[in-house]
Amino acid sequence: MNEITNKSVIVVGGNGNMGAMVSDYVDGLEGFQVVGIIDPNNSGSKYSSLSFDDDINCDYIFEFSPSSVVNENIPKLINNNSKIIIGSSGVDDDSLSLLRNTEKGIALIPNFSIGAAIQKIYSQKLTSIFPNVHIIEKHHKAKEDAPSGTSKDLANSLDNIQSSQISGDYFAVSNENSLNIYSLRSDEYLAEQEVVFSDNYEEFIFEHKVFDRKAYLSGVQLVLQEMEKQDSFINGLEELLNKSMDF
Repeated sequence: MNEITNKSVIVVGGNGNMGAMVSDYVDGLEGFQVVGIIDPNNSGSKYSSLSFDDDINCDYIFEFSPSSVVNENIPKLINNNSKIIIGSSGVDDDSLSLLRNTEKGIALIPNFSIGAAIQKIYSQKLTSIFPNVHIIEKHHKAKEDAPSGTSKDLANSLDNIQSSQISGDYFAVSNENSLNIYSLRSDEYLAEQEVVFSDNYEEFIFEHKVFDRKAYLSGVQLVLQEMEKQDSFINGLEELLNKSMDF
């Protein structure tokens, strides 16, 4: 009787909060094995320590590096046969173009939360109803980038929008695709996002909150399940959600 071979996985940024959690989760899934992590701070990990100079060919590579280095890593990740799942925010236009033109299964997932994907899907539907929209995103103090990758991704997915302006004391105020994004950073939050639609007479708010990073694991499982069938570029969990569910 032939032994079933596990799908091999390498996690870049495997000692960060997301990387460590996903490493343990994926390693515990039937049919998968984490064979190593790439992280300059790899101390005390139970997984083998690898570098980009090693042979990093495997079935899947997860990328969870900080936004400050993810664009340096992407060219190093695509020159092998591994399918790539990028969970880092801060992917720039040059890297995005590189990913789109690489002929293999690649998923860029700014947010692994199923709830955030649903928020994006229905926000796209509401832009034809309400003329004004803005985003308020709230994250913990350790988050480097503002606005978040999730809010930038959502803003760029909306068409024919006008942005409303609000007042207040914010960590950052940004404009993306003509839409205002208001960022807050405090340890009061883990990850929250409000998409606020309005006209002259009413306001409609899509609010999504993450209280525990374990919320992202359902999305990780969905990505692994759906990426088995993919051999091209996927941008956003909502693309995979639309393939697997009737929205």
